[in-house]
Order: sequence, then structure tokens, then C-alpha cells
Amino acid sequence: MILILDDLQWAEALAIELVLGEILESIEKQNNAHLFLFIGLYRDDEVSIYHPLFAKINCLHESSNINTTDIQLSAFSKNDLVNMISNELKLPKRLVVELGDVVHKRTSGHILFAVELLNSMVRDSTIYFSMNRRQFHCRIDRLYSLKTDETVATFIISTLSTLNPDALKALQVLSCCGFHTDVAVLELLEESDISPCRGIRSSLQYLVDVGIVEIAGGLVAFAHDLIQQHVYENIDLSQRLDLHFNIALFLGLKTSMNSASIQAMGSIEDGFKNLYISESKTAEGPVLSERSLLSIATDHINHAGPDFILELSQRKLFATWNLIVGKEMSARSNFGCALHYYEQGILFIGNGVWIDDGVISNHQLCLDLYEGASNASLAMRNHKLVDYYTSVIFQNVWFERSIPAWIILMTSLESFGKHKEIVDKGIRLIRRLNIDVPPSPPGPRELV
Repeated sequence: MILILDDLQWAEALAIELVLGEILESIEKQNNAHLFLFIGLYRDDEVSIYHPLFAKINCLHESSNINTTDIQLSAFSKNDLVNMISNELKLPKRLVVELGDVVHKRTSGHILFAVELLNSMVRDSTIYFSMNRRQFHCRIDRLYSLKTDETVATFIISTLSTLNPDALKALQVLSCCGFHTDVAVLELLEESDISPCRGIRSSLQYLVDVGIVEIAGGLVAFAHDLIQQHVYENIDLSQRLDLHFNIALFLGLKTSMNSASIQAMGSIEDGFKNLYISESKTAEGPVLSERSLLSIATDHINHAGPDFILELSQRKLFATWNLIVGKEMSARSNFGCALHYYEQGILFIGNGVWIDDGVISNHQLCLDLYEGASNASLAMRNHKLVDYYTSVIFQNVWFERSIPAWIILMTSLESFGKHKEIVDKGIRLIRRLNIDVPPSPPGPRELV
């Protein structure tokens, strides 16, 4: 009799006791264990010393009447996969090395996943048989467009706990940067305290070799979004916010938009005009502009959020970053994205902070953010937001400086055909300019 049970790491204590307790115990008492073969499969990385299966396995090892054999199934190495593919396709190893390398990275050497991937490549003709040459061929151009399967991604996630501390820290920094990151950004972060002791670069090739990340076109990307999501969500929240804050601060200082520079420039508008293009060349060759760096830094600081920033001077600085990136997005006609940055800037500056302190003009900063949000809302035909943002401006600035906001509001009303409201607001606006407007139109002139 042969009994095979898979995935025992998920079995409950009662099921384990029933199978490995009662059944095997009865066979041992009857002294006919040689007539029974039991094969149990489990993931050893999911069975701790407190798992009920662990104790039961130890009991089997200690039994004098039951022979037990442990078989450790490890992943295939790249060379193992190359040998297997070479044997199956009847091709010299040198012709399948590149294929074996891609398969190994996409499957982490898990043989079941490797076979499944190879079969799918045969089905979609990435691997095909040439009748002319009478041998198998692989379409190399298709190899690097292959995506890591979700099942493989789940398997890779289960192996992350075995990474060394430096590789895990590098992976955490990468996950904070999103699904993919510019190589040039990582090169800059090498100079910071954010990177692991041995640097990010030293761990990067290892992470590529085991199929966790990929490098192509100047970008480092996760093999699957599930991997990035798992790494990111498993970072302690306070540590995650701290990482975002430190990355933002480090990259922001690489631009001319730090607080000292803004103070020297005298105004935010000057800072926007003087945000020059500077090349940050790395060993890999990519180039980053200051605007790109500031945009990346702003995204990181927005992930940290205004609640994480206690100093008012820093909150104003980060509000300024959002204003500049918002203007950049507006110039590109990406108004949805622009509105997001303007709103984030408003969250950083807070409500009611319209008084200047001599360093950064709070009044001008607030006005620019609210006007930017009003304009972006107008472009997106969201009159409710236009009405809200312009009303805040009307409450906090002199009449003369609110004229652009009045124009935005009138334009929004006109786009929705609200002509009566336009006339009513127009009359109020003219009267505020000290121009007399009668409450009703005069009657027809009498003929002389």
C-alpha cells in the first residue's frame, strides 16, 4: 500500500495526528510496516519547531520499527536547467544557454514552474521546430518579453526570508521606489545612508540572478508586482515612512530647490525658472534632470505624508516642491496629475497659513497652490472643486489679487451654461470696482 500526501505544512493538528499518528501507529503495532509506503511532502520553510508536523516527524525518526528517509528537494541551478533543455531539445548546450538563463530567472529554478514555462513557450511558438534545419529553435527576441507568472511570483515571495540583510535592505529601498526605478536614482542613493552597508549595487546582481528583479533600458524593475507589493507591505510602517522621508530629503538636496536655495532666490517663481537641467551621469549611462529628481523626491515625501513632518519650515518646503511639480504637470496638460500635486501641497501648507514669515512667502505659496488647483479643476471640468478653491482665495486675499480666480470661476460657470450666475457674479464684481450698476435696466428713453 502506498499513501502520498502533499502540502502537509497546511494540515491541521487533528489531520496530522490522524494520518501520522493513528494509521502509522497501528501499522507499527501489527509489525507489517514493510507492506506500507508513506510519502509526505511539505515546505520546510513553513514548518517551524512549533508546528504539529515537526513533532510528529521527530517521533517517526525515533521509532525503531519504521524506516524514515529525508529527501531535500532543492531548486535546479542554471546549469541543471541548461543540461535538461539541451537534452530535451537535442541541441548543444551552447545554443540553449541564453534560454536556460531566462527560464532560471523566471522560475527561480523551480522545476515544475520551469517545465510549465517551457511548455507555454512551445505552445506560443517561442520555441519551435524548423522543418528546414530539422532542429528546435528559440525566438530570442521574444525571450525577454516573457512575464513572470503569478504562481512563480508567489514562490519567489516564499523564499525572500532567506535573503541576506544587505539584499533585503536593498529590496526594501527598491520597493519604496515603486514597481520600477531609474538606475541613475539608485546610483545617487549609493552615496546615502539609506543604502545597505555594502551598497545597493553589490546586491543588485544577486537579486537579478535569483529572478527577483530585472534590469533593462536603464530601469530596475521587479519581476512581478506581487513581489514589490509583498516587500513594501512587510516593511514596518514607521520604517517605511522614514525611508520615504530620507529618500526624498536626499534627492531633494541634489536639486536647487532646497530651503536655503529658495531663500536666496527670493521667490518660488524664481526657483521654478531657475530649476535648470543638470546631468547626473552614472556608470550605467542614464541622465537625470533636476526636474525629474524633484518629481521623484516629491512623490516620496507625499508617501511619507504631512502628518509625518512636524517642522513648519519643512512642510512649506515640501508644499513648494508640490507646487513646482504641479506647474510642470500643468505645462504638459496632465491636469489630473497636476491637481494631485496641488492638493498635496495644500495638505502640507495646511489651512489658514496665509501670513508671511520672511523666508518663504506663505501668502504667495497658498495663492499659487489654490490658483493651480482651481485651474486644473477647470481643465477637468470639475466645477464643484473650482467653486471650492476659488472661494478660499476670495476669503484670504485682497480683491485686486483675486481677479484671476474670478476669471477662473466665470469660465467654469460659462462652460456649464450657467449664464444667470455669471451675470449676477459679474455685477457684484463690477460694483467692487466702484462702478455703479443700477439694480434694473433703465426704461426706454422718451422721444423729444
